[in-house]
Amino acid sequence: MKSTVIKNNFSAGELSPVLTTRTDIQQYANGAKELTNMIPLVEGGVRKRPGTYFRQIIAGALRLIPFVVKSESSYLLIFKPLQLIVYNPRTYAVVATLTTPYTADQIPDVQFVQYRYDMFFTHSKVPVQRFRSSTDFTNWEIAEFIFTHPPLNDDAARYPFRKATPSDKTIGTNITVTLSDVAEWASATSYIKGDVVVSSLVYWQALVANTNQPPAVNSTYWAPVTSTAVDTFLATDVGSYISINGGIVKVTQFTSATVVAGEIVKAFDSVNAAVERSWGITPPAFNATNGYPRCVTFFKQRLALANILAAPNKIWLSAVGENGNFLETTDDADAFSIVSASGLSNSILFIEATRGVICLTSGGEYMVSSNGALTPTTAEINEHTAYGAYPITRPCRVGNELLFVQRGGERLRALSYRYEVDGLVSPEISTLASHIGEEHGGIEEITYQQEPESIVWCKMGDGKVASITFNRDQEVVAWAQHDFGGSTLSMCSLPTKLGSDQCFMLINRNGSICLEEVSFNANMDSQRDAAIVNNAIDVSPITYIDSFDLMKQEDSEIYYAVAFTKSGTTLKISNTDQSGTVQLGKPFDCKMQLFPPELSQSPASTMIYKAQIIRMAFFFYKTLAPVFNGKQLELLKFSNDPLSKRKLFTGRYLHEGGNFSDLYDVPLVITHNKPLPFRLQAVAMEISINER
Repeated sequence: MKSTVIKNNFSAGELSPVLTTRTDIQQYANGAKELTNMIPLVEGGVRKRPGTYFRQIIAGALRLIPFVVKSESSYLLIFKPLQLIVYNPRTYAVVATLTTPYTADQIPDVQFVQYRYDMFFTHSKVPVQRFRSSTDFTNWEIAEFIFTHPPLNDDAARYPFRKATPSDKTIGTNITVTLSDVAEWASATSYIKGDVVVSSLVYWQALVANTNQPPAVNSTYWAPVTSTAVDTFLATDVGSYISINGGIVKVTQFTSATVVAGEIVKAFDSVNAAVERSWGITPPAFNATNGYPRCVTFFKQRLALANILAAPNKIWLSAVGENGNFLETTDDADAFSIVSASGLSNSILFIEATRGVICLTSGGEYMVSSNGALTPTTAEINEHTAYGAYPITRPCRVGNELLFVQRGGERLRALSYRYEVDGLVSPEISTLASHIGEEHGGIEEITYQQEPESIVWCKMGDGKVASITFNRDQEVVAWAQHDFGGSTLSMCSLPTKLGSDQCFMLINRNGSICLEEVSFNANMDSQRDAAIVNNAIDVSPITYIDSFDLMKQEDSEIYYAVAFTKSGTTLKISNTDQSGTVQLGKPFDCKMQLFPPELSQSPASTMIYKAQIIRMAFFFYKTLAPVFNGKQLELLKFSNDPLSKRKLFTGRYLHEGGNFSDLYDVPLVITHNKPLPFRLQAVAMEISINER
């Protein structure tokens, strides 16, 4: 029995080895057994992965972050221990070098969000930092962010058993708050632990809550204390906030244990003395003891901060349009805070803005939102899914979806809003390629390069890279694996005004940290121009590359590899007529292994039969030197002059021959190992099945 089949799309990408017998699913027909250094395309077919252009060595560099005000004015931020480099991707030049407080251990955990010309950095052990540029991008700075009114630690608030009297009530006025004398013990008053009274000219402090229990020596209710125990105001209260008579005072000066000065930031209802425990002193939430925010984002003109050591599941949102104002009131435009609390609510790991503020924890996914405008009185937080997030990998926005790594680090999910359930859903997008995360130490970094091929790059735990060709409209979620010839440290994509996004990577090549640009125009890794001098190329400065290849491109259609022999640190050109400049880089091999075709409809199968591939038709686009099952395909047309330079081949190539073997084991391996272009649109095959 003869059959002819065509494979013209790889929209399922590389599939897990455990799916080799799942001929009943559509992804089997649209997938591959292996895709190494190949990119599945949304339009169908596959192409050679982009190579990289060498830009420069940056010793000690650890991480890349995008700074994008507009597409034509994007910059690359390069983190080193205690240092930040601002890099211009259009001129390939360093424009500024700044000092930061982040150590090598802290840099991977730094979170960030950009707002116009400002970028905020957060880390749980470092005060919030603000990086900013001038509007003409000539001046750059990074410094600790100074809050107008910082978030407050309500759990550490004190409510003294003393009367307090403000000297004025008008907002903006500098006033004093003065305490009355310590109250005499009264039998009708209810006391709580810590209250101090005076009785018989002796100060007494309540040991437990009590009523009508006179202070006495050896009492279980009271203990005598010295005069220092009645000190209510402390020098450390400067910077704290006093809530009194319906208003708020920011303490600016400590005068004595009974008097402080401050500025009214919310007007009082009156200047009458506030009775005991009706007023309070609340300190700032962020400090070295309580910790600093781990997470940061922007939502509807509010700066959002979350997760300090003392309050790991709390989120603070600033006043509208005032990034430094976290003074909480009930006014609609003012700041507020909210806590995620449920059986699965763990520490908040990341916050991102979509339809609301998405909170990813290690136990579940939450969203801060409201039915109308988001205000202190309408905000609510609800749990939507319960998969949990991986604390190392920052989520990545792709279209209207938020990609995040599931707890465990090996699986990827796409969180989005779905109308039919009126909530968030988080389907897994790595189900059919789960082996990639398992084999490479999990996913540590995600970046999205929208142009030219809509690729999500995943930096893996072992330094390798995976890619996902991602296009929901065309139902393409295609994984592939890549080896860039070193240990990849970080990747980052930047938009451009026209054409492809610029994608950069930091890669460790034999101990040298190289900044390289990922580009489909490059056919090798760490590619750069090299001049031929005396029929040779000196590669002594390039000690971090252990293998070389040479390529020459004369125009958009003519490419060819340049033959050479290596002697020490010199590449001797074989063709003595070759001169000028060529492209030098590290070669890489591409490999695509296809599944054997299933010719019957489930539950019937042809996998138990022997088969012969009678002939195959390869449909190439601008390709040279492909290899099938170890044999190079000579893409020469009859009209070609065999002595002329080879042009890129576009069209159909027929390959005939093959022996009978088990269909399940029929080899279908397409490779490419030259520094030349490769793109395969489709494969058609004629198969003879022996059913005996």
